[in-house]
Amino acid sequence: MTRLTLPDLPDPVPSEPLELVRLRVMPSWLDYNGHMTEGRYLLACSEATDVFLHLIGVNPDYVAAGRSYYTVETHIMHLDESAAGDLLIGRLRVLSADEKRLHVHVEFSVNGRPVAALEQMLLHVDAREGRAAPADPDVLARLQPIADAHAALERPSGVGRFVGQRRG
Repeated sequence: MTRLTLPDLPDPVPSEPLELVRLRVMPSWLDYNGHMTEGRYLLACSEATDVFLHLIGVNPDYVAAGRSYYTVETHIMHLDESAAGDLLIGRLRVLSADEKRLHVHVEFSVNGRPVAALEQMLLHVDAREGRAAPADPDVLARLQPIADAHAALERPSGVGRFVGQRRG
């Protein structure tokens, strides 16, 4: 598993999705059909989201102080197959953000071919109080330029779909 090091926000913030992880599909990640399992896609998405949160300032010190983002919903869309040895590239885009909510889309591709997309809603919390709370101003100051840059992107196919919804 390789995480890209992103210590500083690029200036200007790129308007394309941020490449955050590169993961090699391990044989143990496959199901009985020889395809990567949904649990491993969820793990891969968690890795990408963790890198993103670190990028915006949600680091171990922030979490130790009792503040964090909790995932409240995830929708996995299987777009194609990935197999053992494939190199998954994970790119994240911010769909929307405010002081408490972070809505992201993470797409995984193999050789430029999308294989999975995950849509997630995260909620900023005060873990000590056990309730939603606004993110710190420093975090919002790092998040907002990314959200603004990504707002101009075409909305990914499948965002907002519900399970079993028929395509157009």
